[in-house]
Amino acid sequence: MQRCLQKCQREARNDDGSKIKDNDHDAKWRLEQLRHINDRIKLRRHGPAVQMDVMDLPPIVGPTNKIYSVDMVPTIAISNRNGENDYYVAKPMKATCYHQIAWRRSFSVKEKERLTTLDGGNGCRKQVLRVLKVIRNREPGLAQLTSYHLKTALFRKIDELPDSAQWRIECLGQRLMDVIGQLRKDLENGFMQHYYLKDVNLLDGMKEPTVINMHNRLKNLMNCQKGMMGLVQP
Repeated sequence: MQRCLQKCQREARNDDGSKIKDNDHDAKWRLEQLRHINDRIKLRRHGPAVQMDVMDLPPIVGPTNKIYSVDMVPTIAISNRNGENDYYVAKPMKATCYHQIAWRRSFSVKEKERLTTLDGGNGCRKQVLRVLKVIRNREPGLAQLTSYHLKTALFRKIDELPDSAQWRIECLGQRLMDVIGQLRKDLENGFMQHYYLKDVNLLDGMKEPTVINMHNRLKNLMNCQKGMMGLVQP
């Protein structure tokens, strides 16, 4: 990707624009953007993804502002017996002391599809997930819980409570406590089952004291309404 950016910029800077008609403003604009593309786009590793930050054109004086970021993940798609694609992404292997990479199964497409269709009506499922992330981000003792842990607990509770009436927006508080209770239960058992791969424990790799501390923190939050409200309020 870096070589591609450099090539685009080099070719654009060698282009004198003689082929562009005087009234073709879009072509002139595109050429000017390409002349600075390698300066404007910054690439860096972000887990299994390459994060691409797109910046403003460099000003004469002052900082350069970021316009937006995009995560791009190299992926292999392999057809399964059902004629559907299974997706694999390259991730570091946790159990090794070397920086070894393995192609590992990814369910992000299925998860995204499910999240998109979670609340067809006046539901609170997505709101529960948003509040969970706020609590996790504001409580240092829960920092080891990833978004995947939170989604897994939510999906499991949705399966347990399939009636949409139980997920109306006015049930937000009750459902939030239910999902937190699911997280607490998994932490207490030291086993959080992967939603799709039933033999995989999502708590593998975490130190036992860390798991115990997170369990105790969730227990305290569930027993202290004031502490919980302090985390979720703006």
